[in-house]
Amino acid sequence: QTVLNAGVASALIEILDGDAANMITPALRTVGNIVSGNDEQTQAILDAGFISRAKPLLNNPKRMIRKETCWVLSNIAAGTEEQIKAVMSRHGGMPLVVELAMSAEWEVRKEAIWVISNVATGGTSSNVLSLVECGAIDAVCSILNVNDSKMLMVGLDAIEAILKVGKHRGKDYISFVDECDGLEKLENLQSHEEDAVYEKAVSIIENYFGFEDEEDENLAPAVNGDTFAFGAPKTLDFESPCPANDQPMATYDFSN
Repeated sequence: QTVLNAGVASALIEILDGDAANMITPALRTVGNIVSGNDEQTQAILDAGFISRAKPLLNNPKRMIRKETCWVLSNIAAGTEEQIKAVMSRHGGMPLVVELAMSAEWEVRKEAIWVISNVATGGTSSNVLSLVECGAIDAVCSILNVNDSKMLMVGLDAIEAILKVGKHRGKDYISFVDECDGLEKLENLQSHEEDAVYEKAVSIIENYFGFEDEEDENLAPAVNGDTFAFGAPKTLDFESPCPANDQPMATYDFSN
């Protein structure tokens, strides 16, 4: 707050327009620290014009600059509805963030995934719809097999939030996740060593990919000699629901 009171927000943003990486990186770090504060401090950085500088910074060849820019955007995306809207604006560079989340160096990818997750979990349903149009589902699914429990939870939170909005808005995001190999990765996470990870994965599968138990009223036991046979059809019916399983650590394998 002392920095903002000194009126240096505009000066910091102006530095971001320069070409000197040795000046841009510390300026970005300072901006990131400011937007890590309260909503008023974040707004001061937005008012100084940070969003209009986001795209060039996300395209910068320097890895650290791209990483710090995503970090700043992720903190802004953790703010108010209007601040999330600013991140999702045409100047915010969300398509570039999604691209970085899929193909950049791991340090950059992590920060980019945080941006996506914060928008997905804190934004409006319209924000989430726009996020998906930018390719967010593919980006998030791409990290569901990494050896980083914290980032797995960030990704799972994003997927859960996106699927929830899709369900409420009548969007078939479930198929999107499946097409991105997301369901297979979710199934694999059911055996993850971290309780929080496998519990979240199971919860998502049960809520969005599971099947409701239904009794076939037309299926009556038939006598076969001295035993009962319960009339299972001779042809496989892949539309039949999976049997319920009340064990807390049970997994679901939809490949069989």
